[in-house]
Amino acid sequence: MAPSTSLFFATSLLMVSIFQSHPSLSVLSTNIEIPEDLSVGSTVVCLRDLLDVNLNVTKVGNEPFWSVNITKGDDFRRFEVCTENLTLVLAASLDYELKPRYNLSVVLTNTGDSVAIHVSLVVVVIDASGYPPLYDKRCETPVLSGRGRSEDHGILSGDNYTFTANGEPVATYDDILKSIGLSGRNARFYIKDGCSWRFFRATRPTRDGTLFTSLLKGSGQQGRVEFQCHDRDWKKKGEVTTLDLSLDDDLPQWIQSDVFREKASVSLFIIVELNDMWCSTSCWLQCGANVTFRGGPVRIELIFQYDITGCPEDRYGVQCDKKCVCKNGARCHGFSGACECRPGWRGRVCDVPWPEVVITATPGDSVSTYIGTNLTLTCVAPHIQVANMTWLYQAGHEEIDSDISQEVTLNNSINFHPVTESSNGRYTCIVKDIDGKVVSATFVLNATECLPNYHGKVCSQVCDCQYGGTCGRWEGCVCPPGRHGDKCEDTCAPGRFGLNCSMTCYCQNEASCDPVNGTCICAAGQSGEFCQNIAENRKTVLIVLATALPSIVIVGCIVIITLRGRRQKNAGKSSTGEANVDLNAETMPLTEILSPWEVDKEDLHLGNMVGEGEFGHVVRGRLRIPEGYQVLVAAKSIRPDRMAASVVRDFEREMSILARIHEDKEGHPNVVKFYGAVTKSEPQYIVVEYASNEDLRRFLWTLREDFKITRHKRVLERLGFAADVASGLSELARLKIVHRDIAARNVVISDTMVAKIADFGLSRDVYVSSAYERTNQGGEEELLPLKWMAVESLRDGVYTCESDVWSYGVLLWEIASFGEEPRYPGGPMHPDVCTMLELLRKGVRLQQPHNCPQHLYRIVRSCWIVDPSRRPTPDELVRKIKDLMKPLMPPRHAHLFNHDIQ
Repeated sequence: MAPSTSLFFATSLLMVSIFQSHPSLSVLSTNIEIPEDLSVGSTVVCLRDLLDVNLNVTKVGNEPFWSVNITKGDDFRRFEVCTENLTLVLAASLDYELKPRYNLSVVLTNTGDSVAIHVSLVVVVIDASGYPPLYDKRCETPVLSGRGRSEDHGILSGDNYTFTANGEPVATYDDILKSIGLSGRNARFYIKDGCSWRFFRATRPTRDGTLFTSLLKGSGQQGRVEFQCHDRDWKKKGEVTTLDLSLDDDLPQWIQSDVFREKASVSLFIIVELNDMWCSTSCWLQCGANVTFRGGPVRIELIFQYDITGCPEDRYGVQCDKKCVCKNGARCHGFSGACECRPGWRGRVCDVPWPEVVITATPGDSVSTYIGTNLTLTCVAPHIQVANMTWLYQAGHEEIDSDISQEVTLNNSINFHPVTESSNGRYTCIVKDIDGKVVSATFVLNATECLPNYHGKVCSQVCDCQYGGTCGRWEGCVCPPGRHGDKCEDTCAPGRFGLNCSMTCYCQNEASCDPVNGTCICAAGQSGEFCQNIAENRKTVLIVLATALPSIVIVGCIVIITLRGRRQKNAGKSSTGEANVDLNAETMPLTEILSPWEVDKEDLHLGNMVGEGEFGHVVRGRLRIPEGYQVLVAAKSIRPDRMAASVVRDFEREMSILARIHEDKEGHPNVVKFYGAVTKSEPQYIVVEYASNEDLRRFLWTLREDFKITRHKRVLERLGFAADVASGLSELARLKIVHRDIAARNVVISDTMVAKIADFGLSRDVYVSSAYERTNQGGEEELLPLKWMAVESLRDGVYTCESDVWSYGVLLWEIASFGEEPRYPGGPMHPDVCTMLELLRKGVRLQQPHNCPQHLYRIVRSCWIVDPSRRPTPDELVRKIKDLMKPLMPPRHAHLFNHDIQ
């Protein structure tokens, strides 16, 4: 299997003359893609082709002209270089789950003049369908002693086969084997899901005809006869199909890619698909079909019995003709060849060492361990025979033996109920095996924070702060300016403002002051910094207005919400009058849009649920794509009991938008890849690529915890994510597509650390609910991300590319703050529409995060200009972000930013 390569050359200046004048050269290349089931010894890439240079590979005497070394990135020794022809080859089996990416550094040295060429290769491993095979203990087979020849064995034994027509025998066992033909160039055997099989035999029609040829010619089945197979309990076990391509060419997709299909002489197929062929006692299988001959209907049945006998220890397969690849004493599965690794090993062939002692933490909170929660540390040593296990605790510079020391204990735990600050320290599990060998593992516990919304010495007191107050470890609710009280429920007394209401304002003529910044709020007829000037004849009017003002505000909010609901129909118009693709903007029927994207449900294999909400859920799975291999995907669907009109509308909107973005099938590198949809059966699914690093918000939380320990801000990495999102937003703007919910929670990080815009519909329900507020728009309940919405979207229900830029500004704030949830000064944690509009009308904006540079915050604030036409475009945002990245880049990578955004 030849690997597919995708190479980008960082230089084209490698000429023979340069070799003579430069003792060391560097070449940068990226993304050599190879499938994980690439056979050992296969070529990964030819280095001469990569360098685009006519390198001399002849020998000087008995020595090669070039010496080649892999200096970095191949810890598991998966690759090696053949100096004879300067090719990188696969030296050991790959495993996508174990390591999906290798960053290799290769040095080529000329043995004559010591010229060195440094090549950086990024080898991306592509997940292959059904690989590596899983060791299914349920259908484990015996291992035959001795090492007999493979042709002497078969994993099944038994010759009790019966082929009948209306109960009368019509063929012998030899006739059946001759017709099927288990071996031959045009026969293929596949192992599916451990002990399920797929087999087909292709042949040409013969003059005298085989058993199955005669069956097809004699029946009136139009070239196809399907035998349904059952066991003794009448449980369906699969089917056997005979097919004449000259009359019926509907082959299963898993057969269609085989090269012998091109041979015109091959037209007869025998296709066998059987599930769960393993059984503990003698197996019995009956396959039958009703066939109409000229003489009338005939019941054709094939009944056979067999036993599972197994293969020799180094062989597997139906005919025990395949050689096992398992290493280090691993057991080989008789059906599939999967390896069951012994303790201390893992990987496809069990050749990668695994730590002998591991400390696991339960629950395994990857973000933080909080004071006041329960924690269990368990020392696990599954790979060795334990004679003694001891815990050692170290706090500061003191080392104290713990009280936990037991003989021959395989799972030894320390329980914290709950964790306190005095629990912090280093916990080392020391294990001695029966031969006296000592191994150990260490866990560092550093709990300094309370659970969110808790405070106190042992973090047992609840904050429940209101109006935007934050929960401090010792002080409880820390109120925003203008608020005080145990839960920030009280406003400042008249004449007071600021933090803790500690400052005094000096407004005159009974004018009130802003509790946040102390600005005097003058009534009509008043003027001056302190409202010191007033017209006498306006006092009565002012009293009336002051009395009616609360009612006016309430009525105003009602009018705003009502108008917003009525103006939803304008959501597809931009500020310049151009149409944007939105909820109801598609003129083509949805079925017509999605027709090229329909996914065969048989190709979609669903696994564990990775997201669940009130209306929908997301499941991780594998999808077989037309190229013939499987890819990891995320499949979204609506819960059958929650088919609300708004949810179905969002679901259909996401389908149509993703199809629009991927009209050229390639999509955009910064928009999540769309593989298709299942619409012709229930439940319906939207199928997109699976991002192994979860969403950007959670990834930022991880960086935040890392920053607390290492003090490394990872600025370049975070800015790279910001540039990726802006690039994806630029593509949406080009297509006039409005996302409506640009936020860190709706951006995923791929396994190659690329940020991609995702979730065009159900994200507000499936992934997170705390960021969305329930509102009633024209009688219909809706979830809205109010703190990410632009002024015009809150006020008028208008969504445009410019409103997406406003939301991008909030996302950029999230990146700068390591994923904190936005909190507007002076407002509650979860404001309603009226409160948000009032805050934004007053000019209140999210404050500059701690450690956020001023020039970055300036870009953030530019996205929040009230006039949409004055906000930066996505292309401008890409350029501005990359300008910030340039000084942080190593000099050799600066050229990557010297280009315009198309």
